[in-house]
Amino acid sequence: MTRLSEAKQRLREQSEHYLLQDSVRRLGKGVPGTVEPYRGREGRAWRLLFVPLYRRVPWAVKRRAMDSLQMTAKGWTPPPREPGEPWKPPERRYD
Repeated sequence: MTRLSEAKQRLREQSEHYLLQDSVRRLGKGVPGTVEPYRGREGRAWRLLFVPLYRRVPWAVKRRAMDSLQMTAKGWTPPPREPGEPWKPPERRYD
């Protein structure tokens, strides 16, 4: 694995990790709990800069960035849909 591909892998893992933490925090907001959520010092830049910025950037810009960094799957074309639109199975073909 090249250094560039390793860097892209780490970038993807870190972004997924902190976006997941943010979504769990937002979903659990207002729900009673027995313990105070733990917020460590690591990842402050991700939590304070990346996550809020990511949530405000339009999907088309995110998609172009992922395509330009070649961080998407290759060899297939995803079905056209807008973010937030639920997944629909492909139409059945009778051959």
